[in-house]
Amino acid sequence: MVQRPLLPLLFSLAGGIAFGSHFSIPDLPVFLVLCTALVIMIISAVVKQDKILAGTILFSLFAVGVLHINLYLYTEPGGNHISRFADGESLSVQGLISENPRVRSDGTDLTVSAYHIFRNGCTIPVHGKILLSLKGSNRSFVYGNIIRAKTRLRKPRNFQNPGGFDYVRYLRYRQILARGFVDTPLKIVLIREHAGNPLKARLERFRSSLGDLIRNAQPGDDGTILQALLLGEKGEIPKRIIENFQKAGVAHVLAISGLHVGIIAFLSAFFIRKILSAFPSLLLRFNVNIMSALISFIPILFYAFIAGFGISTVRATIMILTFLVAISLGRKGDLLTTLVLAAFIILVFSPVSLFDVSFQLSFSAVAAILIITPRVVPLFHRLEESTGKTKPSALQKIWHTAAVFIVVSLAATVGTLPLTALYFNRISVVTIASNVIVIPIIGFIVLPLGILSIAVAPVAPSLSIILIQPISRFVHICTICIDYLASLPYSSFTVTTPTHLEIIAFYGCIILGALAVDTIRTPPLNNHGVTSKLKRLLIGSSLACLILFFVCDTVYVTVGIPERGVVKATFLDVGKGNSAFITYPRGTTMLIDGGGFYYSNFDVGKYIVAPFLWHERIKKIDIVVLTHPHQDHLNGLLYVMNHFDVKEVWTNGETASIEPYELFRKIIHDNNIPHRVVSAMTPPMTIDGVAVSILSPPKGITEEDMALTGHDTNDSALVMKISLGSRSLFLASDILPPAEMRIALSGAAARSSVLLVPHHGSAASSTAPFISAVNPDYAAISCGDGAVHRHAYREVTARYQAAGAKIYSTGVNGAVTVKTDGKDMTVSSQLQTPDAHD
Repeated sequence: MVQRPLLPLLFSLAGGIAFGSHFSIPDLPVFLVLCTALVIMIISAVVKQDKILAGTILFSLFAVGVLHINLYLYTEPGGNHISRFADGESLSVQGLISENPRVRSDGTDLTVSAYHIFRNGCTIPVHGKILLSLKGSNRSFVYGNIIRAKTRLRKPRNFQNPGGFDYVRYLRYRQILARGFVDTPLKIVLIREHAGNPLKARLERFRSSLGDLIRNAQPGDDGTILQALLLGEKGEIPKRIIENFQKAGVAHVLAISGLHVGIIAFLSAFFIRKILSAFPSLLLRFNVNIMSALISFIPILFYAFIAGFGISTVRATIMILTFLVAISLGRKGDLLTTLVLAAFIILVFSPVSLFDVSFQLSFSAVAAILIITPRVVPLFHRLEESTGKTKPSALQKIWHTAAVFIVVSLAATVGTLPLTALYFNRISVVTIASNVIVIPIIGFIVLPLGILSIAVAPVAPSLSIILIQPISRFVHICTICIDYLASLPYSSFTVTTPTHLEIIAFYGCIILGALAVDTIRTPPLNNHGVTSKLKRLLIGSSLACLILFFVCDTVYVTVGIPERGVVKATFLDVGKGNSAFITYPRGTTMLIDGGGFYYSNFDVGKYIVAPFLWHERIKKIDIVVLTHPHQDHLNGLLYVMNHFDVKEVWTNGETASIEPYELFRKIIHDNNIPHRVVSAMTPPMTIDGVAVSILSPPKGITEEDMALTGHDTNDSALVMKISLGSRSLFLASDILPPAEMRIALSGAAARSSVLLVPHHGSAASSTAPFISAVNPDYAAISCGDGAVHRHAYREVTARYQAAGAKIYSTGVNGAVTVKTDGKDMTVSSQLQTPDAHD
């Protein structure tokens, strides 16, 4: 008999959602299967074939999950959907701001449900959502505004690299298929206010006034944290604070989750119970547990209300309300089933929640607490019983409470450990200490007093401001403690991205460990002794196998086993920029440039290069090469050099009076990284048996060279040739015709199998003599997807095609990977479709 029938139902629904997210299955076949399953269920129920009925129900839920996710991922938009006009052409779009704007310190995101577009003197009715990004922090626009914005719409694209974030799918989950950018608020006209849902509009106006009240009462960093805790608005929290909270292992505190709603539920039930206990007549008429649980709905829903009923807040509210209902019904003995029910309800109404980080973290944390804590806490009771005291002292009670809190925190940390590594690539060593400090202050002081200050704001705003002042002091105490803990040596460390197999094995260890404890604690009955021993043997051997797997896996990841005798080069998709990662035969690693953008705060190093390196299980980079100090080559290196163990840096000696380069030099100085200036005068080097030559510039760049009238930073970039046997890679950076001609005159020294095309495929480079001298079999162009539609790109690719080269473009093919053992060579791309330029 299944003890938790909801568990297989949840797994079937979640399995269907996960399966449908990876494999596109047309709706019609799935619908026909569901109809067939319905007939089988009816027949099975009539003839009382319970096993067939149960199996059909599970299969039907799987199919429902597939259909449910199809609505988000594979439904084709109609003919006048706004995405049909996402072609990069200038237009004006008019629509309703349909979600609360996301305001950050460096930008504002507006989700707009489009009504009309205006282009070439025509008004075209449209439908569908767009994401409109506005430069700078702007609070002029709110939910319910109808606006008209001048922009260029484009379809979202991913940076196609191994381990990269699927931004397109993330937006599809929100039903957004197009996005635009507005560089100034002057290009947005407010047409009408107070449109949309009137109740939501009133809610957002109320929340906006609360945000203004908090900012006026506490305009500093503490105020931004308070907004995150009370209103769910964390976009304006400085990056430094977020980084420190991540290092300390308490970043979850900054986002409203089951923790926050659970604490409100606990405090509400506690005080309501105390109040009810003061009236004996009520105790005689009502069940105090049920009453306190039901009345707690009010403060919980009020908290969700002021938090704007955001998706994560709604999920947390559903989870906690489900627990309260279970407790009021007397089912508190099996809270794990209640957790499963809450997850099932959420996935029925919001299947994309399965892929949301906060959903996964919340439920894994609570599940781990429910599995681990009941099996560890009884040990404290045994210790207390061993002392022989029937009544524990006050000190023992305090110790017991503190010990339980630590066990709960540790259980939550263990439960979320693999997901934290998967999504954030950071593990905190001080997380227990941080939680012991932060959770009591935030949960039992800041949250309740903050909600109280919000509740009195409509009738007594001055009193609300008075309350916010001391509350912010407690927030400040937390930030001071977190800053200190984060600053400690080895307070946290980065980890490479775990595989799905490792994550499954980790949770398998938790489950098997819990089962092992249960079998040890439960004495076998006489008539089931043999079965019990076999069960213990099976659980123990399975657990031992998983532990052995982790030991071997840890050794493999730590030592690292490169492909012997093979050079592997990956030209990353970083948009219009350059970044290449080289792995040499004996494991030496080299990162050449890091990509970057000139007019954007998007951190290529943090969001593109580092995730790729972690996915490849890289934590150490032996050589970082900056070919020249332009931001589309430099910016992405800064994050990498701060978060990876870099052994050496190569440059051409050229400097730049820009902030990113100053940070680059500071990182080198602060971390004592050897800095080597290389040029064509540098003797050829050998790395793991591979020849590395610098072909340009002729000599290291000096201040005097930079002052010359004809000096060009692009043309002075480092040019490298990497050779193994009869195969070689030529990395041309951003050189121009003068450097190309100088290299072409070197004759056979320039000949290479693979060429990273100069200057992102610019028509100003790739001259005929240069192409003839290099004579590549493959030409890889590092560029954005927009470049492939321009005439200059087509002109350059035609030159290489005429020379017999096969073209790969990161803008079309994604990351391009080259492998060679000196004889054979393979070239592949992230998008496994051959380029049309063959």
